Amino acid sequence: IIQLEVLSGLAGRLGQLAEADAWMARSTALLENFLREFWVDGRFVARSAVTHEVVHCDSLLMYVPLVLGARLPAEIFATLANGLTSNGFLTEFGLATESPSSAFYTPDGYWRGPIWAPSTLIIVDGLKRGGRADLAEEIARRFCLLASRSGMAENYDAVSGEGLRDRAYTWTASVFLILASEYVASPE
Repeated sequence: IIQLEVLSGLAGRLGQLAEADAWMARSTALLENFLREFWVDGRFVARSAVTHEVVHCDSLLMYVPLVLGARLPAEIFATLANGLTSNGFLTEFGLATESPSSAFYTPDGYWRGPIWAPSTLIIVDGLKRGGRADLAEEIARRFCLLASRSGMAENYDAVSGEGLRDRAYTWTASVFLILASEYVASPE
């Protein structure tokens, strides 16, 4: 959806107005199809690639559509933003990839619990673009404190804040630098 909008913008800058309109129409249609297929009963769901049946889970992946920011309908955006806190994803240290209250949560479960830098950045950016700068800044602050305390680990235990896996990961350091410079107020 975002990529198609970028292509529309590039075509417009090149004076290719018909192509710009076509790319934007594709973006709009994709968003409509996405919402129709994956927004079910007030939440995003996963679907089996084979059967197309809904797969129930308590994963942070169901909140990644926040990357769309203000492109999402306001009520969907608000439901997702509020769900980060009300469904237990936001821990003392940041966004757990699986809610610690979930039956599937595992402290060192790779994508079933730990805090990861890339998913944090994606959601923080979407929250800011959708009008929830307050929540974006709080998540960024928690992540930066975590990384400052526990190092630039590949991922972190969402409950203890302990660094897991590789302790010198470049994407964590990169996300830390972005969040620290864009979202965390510096003392003056």
